[in-house]
Amino acid sequence: MADPGTARRKKVKMARSPHGMVSTASRVATEAGVMMLEKGGNAVDAAVAAAFCLGVTEPQASGLGGQSMVLLHVADNDGKPSTFALDGSSRAPFSLDPARHPAHPLKVGVKATTVPSTPATLGYLLETYGTLPLQEVLEPAITAAKEGFKISALQHTLHSRESPKLLEDEQVKSIFFKSGLLPVNAGDVVRQPQLAVSLEHMGNAGWRDFYLGDIAARIVADMEQRGGLISEVDLRQIPYPIQREVLKESYRGYDLHTFPPPGAGRALVQILNTLECFTAEDLSPQSALSPVILALAFRAALMNRERFPMDPALYAQLPDKWLLDKENTRRVAERIRNMASCYKTFIPPPTSGETTHLSVADSLGNIVGITQSIELVFGAKTMARDMGFFYNNYMSAFDYKNMMHPCYLLPGGRPWSSVAPTLILKGEHPFMLLGSPGSERISTTLAQVITRVIDGGQDLADAVEAPRLHAGSSGKVMIEKRRFATETLDALARTGFQVSERGEYSFYLGCVQAVMLPEMPGGDFYGVSDPRRDGSAMGPQFIKEVNNRG
Repeated sequence: MADPGTARRKKVKMARSPHGMVSTASRVATEAGVMMLEKGGNAVDAAVAAAFCLGVTEPQASGLGGQSMVLLHVADNDGKPSTFALDGSSRAPFSLDPARHPAHPLKVGVKATTVPSTPATLGYLLETYGTLPLQEVLEPAITAAKEGFKISALQHTLHSRESPKLLEDEQVKSIFFKSGLLPVNAGDVVRQPQLAVSLEHMGNAGWRDFYLGDIAARIVADMEQRGGLISEVDLRQIPYPIQREVLKESYRGYDLHTFPPPGAGRALVQILNTLECFTAEDLSPQSALSPVILALAFRAALMNRERFPMDPALYAQLPDKWLLDKENTRRVAERIRNMASCYKTFIPPPTSGETTHLSVADSLGNIVGITQSIELVFGAKTMARDMGFFYNNYMSAFDYKNMMHPCYLLPGGRPWSSVAPTLILKGEHPFMLLGSPGSERISTTLAQVITRVIDGGQDLADAVEAPRLHAGSSGKVMIEKRRFATETLDALARTGFQVSERGEYSFYLGCVQAVMLPEMPGGDFYGVSDPRRDGSAMGPQFIKEVNNRG
């Protein structure tokens, strides 16, 4: 597939450093992570600092009111590394009555929010695997909230698009709108003093204060005043993250470690298993049929994941993991070769969402990928009163009709998730860490970058910048249309897809934050930040020598 030449090229943000790398969707958050590395902290310290900072500078996507999912590769003291996932799913309030479910998923207002798990996940991650105190790690986020950050053009667009609902919340209006009605312009500085106070308090009192202390009491009072569902009982049941085994598979001789249920690593594995049945020439960016192969592989994997949802508590015990079976994907690949679809059309679950991802690696061998969210853009479109963070609207991410679905809405239930932070290894050596936001587009976005790097031999920056598409179970292909050749669009249409045009570098089609690890000790880390949204990659210029830190 050749670019038609009519679309402009957008500069990719990338960096090199021998001391480690941080890639996030916000320059301020990236700098926060680098600051921790330069202080002598490890990748966990840097990732947690960047994650908290994203809640300040990218509030449309994550924050204290959301949830965070972690893929962690740690270099143990005995030299034996381990990789695992921390499932930081939020939880539905215990006061829910399954016999009185609303007719439609809750999306707006305090009733739409589940128990936030980001403070618990990041707090647990830091105190278990980090080396720096919480107060120090929170400093960049506190500074950004106090001194402000510049609104990007993308954020201005999102404020404008979501303004009818955002303007219903007085606190949101006072921070992100001027004269009470117009969204702040791109380039304007936004300060969040109430959020700064919340972060400072958490730094002094500890992250558990969010669930057991003054912040918890204020959340409960806010819920009671505005008719929310979260109670003191919900918060006292602290949503500690659950450690889960990663999915371990392979692709073209590379080992793949990705996120297990409730995440969407299964879909990514099935896509790559299917693509492995084709040659590198079949998948070449110069081939007009390569996007057709990708679209059909995407559709098959996502349809299977939707039809066979999995309870994460049972997944590790199952001997038969059909979606990961390479023999199954050989049959899928054969159907793709014949350009025939034997799938029945059905209505898939809703897949719109807003998320953010960060990737961090240090020179000690620690690697962290965090995908975090408040679900839809600006979550519940309302802020915790006088606390400065958006409530999530994960109540919209449950199944409301099928009581046998593992994500059926029940008291204390965990919502459906599509995260898939992924670590690729070459032999025993970590090769590349990557992740993306984008709901069900996450697995398809990552698959495209992976095949371009491994099959196409492309530089990581070129693979991230390259034209992108997505196909789900609905039969639609969302595609950066002007960046694809006409014969590719014709081939997709002939295959039976409904082609839907997206912009040249579409916000909808993910935002990859990736780090490539050095092949030899002392080599450079290489970081890339997707040009489709805001963000940057940066590595430390030096590392402070620190004694007596584990």
